[in-house]
Amino acid sequence: MLTRTAFILSAALMPPGSQAQQKPKMEIQEVRATGCVRRAPQSQCLLLRTLDGSTTYSFIAAPKPELNTVITIQGKSHRGPSACKEGIPLDVSDWEPTGEMCVQPAK
Repeated sequence: MLTRTAFILSAALMPPGSQAQQKPKMEIQEVRATGCVRRAPQSQCLLLRTLDGSTTYSFIAAPKPELNTVITIQGKSHRGPSACKEGIPLDVSDWEPTGEMCVQPAK
């Protein structure tokens, strides 16, 4: 009886509709981006810096694209811990080269 009373009391103290109004966090579902392939500090990770320079994604691919080339990647947001410590981690499902080289090679 005490447990039921405590639950009713805690539910009564919550703002009206607070349980129903909780929104799930927005997640990136599908990503398609074109940019330059760079080396990440972690040996197996690669970085893709978008052509406008606004976003950097991290990913692991096999086979690996050549460094300093422009590619288009397609994938989904990575869930859980990532071996890649830079950029937004993606699980890449496909990538293809555009045939172009990056304008400024990575330093």
